[in-house]
Formats: sequence, structure tokens, C-alpha cells
Amino acid sequence: MNSTGRVCILLGAALLLAACGSTPSPSVSAEASPSPEPAIPAADVLAVVCAPTEKPFNPDDIDLTGAWAVGDGGVYYVRQVGSVVWWNGMSGREGSPMDLGRDWNNVGRGVITGLRIEAEYSDVPRGTIFSNGHLVFDIKDDGTGNLQLLLVDDVEENGFGGEVWTPCEPVELQVAEYVQTYGGDVAEFADILTSEACDQLTAMKDEVTTTMNSAEAGSPDFRAALGYSNAIGDRKRALHC
Repeated sequence: MNSTGRVCILLGAALLLAACGSTPSPSVSAEASPSPEPAIPAADVLAVVCAPTEKPFNPDDIDLTGAWAVGDGGVYYVRQVGSVVWWNGMSGREGSPMDLGRDWNNVGRGVITGLRIEAEYSDVPRGTIFSNGHLVFDIKDDGTGNLQLLLVDDVEENGFGGEVWTPCEPVELQVAEYVQTYGGDVAEFADILTSEACDQLTAMKDEVTTTMNSAEAGSPDFRAALGYSNAIGDRKRALHC
């Protein structure tokens, strides 16, 4: 499979799991029982931080908790408690994990009233930008039936760049789990779990099925192909393929 559009991120979970060696290896089939792989060198660990995901818009039941990819290039982790919203936003969503939040890093608190959020935010010292202010967001349908947040007012005009917020799903922990269980290439799992094309996933499935049919049962190639196959199945279900 071709690997394109990869973004580097350190999968700390994979390293910790591999180092501890305490996670049992599930029996996936009568032919192959995957076992934990050795610790993965940090330089070889590749994944995508956040893949677009569905988050249905229901004006009568707003739930903003989750990860959001934002137009300023950052990833925002949001927690909604009742009508109160908290967030931590970090720059560098598509960069090195070492640089995440190094340009800017902010925290915010907002209150939901109807389909509007009035919020206060402040940058914190992990980044190099120090700004703060009052923001107003609309909670809306993105046109496909899913949630979207849209910045409609930066009251102090401090240059807050996060205009459009789109729900996303961090995939690095999913990748770490697959690699820990089946071995294989981290980038391949990342490509599968961030694919948006059913046709591409079908082609990937055909390729890994061929490998499984030709590889010796229980071999590293067989186990890796089995992992790819399971990941493809998970992604196809998520995309309703």
C-alpha cells in the first residue's frame, strides 16, 4: 500500500505498552495468535493526529465533548459539563509531536446559551504567543448534518485564528494498539485509519488478503496483514462503506 500525507506524532502509548510487556495478546484466530512487538523506535513512529469524524448536530441535545480540528492549524480538546465548555487548544496539529503547542497553547471556558457560546480564553506559557480575550461562537449544522463551531466575534480583536471547528478523532492510540497486537508498519495503520475513500479501502483489503493467503500462518507478514485487514474493517464500518 502507498503511504501518503503522513503526519508525524509520537505514539507514547505504544512505547509504554511495549516497555511494560503486561498487555496480553488476544487470540484472533485458530491460525494466528498475535504477540506483543518490541518497543518501537521513536523515529519510526508515524501517525495522524486527528481524522475527521461524524458528530451529529442535534439542536436539542448539544454535546461538544471531544477533539476538534480547527482552522488555525491546531487541535482542541473540549469538555462540556452541562452548559459550560472547557478547552485546551494546541498549535501544530500537522507537525512533530515535540512541537505540539509550542507556537501557541490556549485554554478557554465558555457558557452555552441556545446555539451560541460566549467564552473567555488565554494563552499559556507552553507557547510563545500571549493573548487573551472574549470570543463568541455559533453552534451549527455544517451542511451535512454534523456539528460545527463557527467563530462569529473576537470581541477584543486579538487575532484569535480558530474560526471553523470540525469534530475529529485522534487515531494515534488506535494505531498503537494495532501495532502492539499485530506488529506491522505504523504508517500503514495510520493510512488505513485516516482514509476517507471506500474504494481505496477495498483495494487495500484485496492486497492484504493476498498476503494472508500467501504468507505462512503465524509469521510476521501474516500477523501484520491480519492487523491491516481488521483495521480496514473498522474503518469501512466507520465510513459506512
